[in-house]
Amino acid sequence: MRMASRREPLLSPQSPKEDWLVRLARLQERLTACPSDLLSRCELATLLETMDMYEEALVHWKVVIDLDANHLNAREGLVRCHQKTGHHRTTRTMRRSA
Repeated sequence: MRMASRREPLLSPQSPKEDWLVRLARLQERLTACPSDLLSRCELATLLETMDMYEEALVHWKVVIDLDANHLNAREGLVRCHQKTGHHRTTRTMRRSA
């Protein structure tokens, strides 16, 4: 019996800039089909951060946290985006929103 293969992440550590727009489009298509796909949403947020689009990434990290309040990567992404955009949140504020 053959095991189902896992989907490879769209964002590889050494992706050239030319591929970013293709990846962005694919991830947006996936999220249109399944808005609660946490893996795709995290990949999209990470890609947006890579493209210095921190406000847009912040929106996606917040959605991930809304779907999974204990998602560590999303919490770290949220902090990174807040630092880059100048919207600093205290740890106390983040705990209350969880």
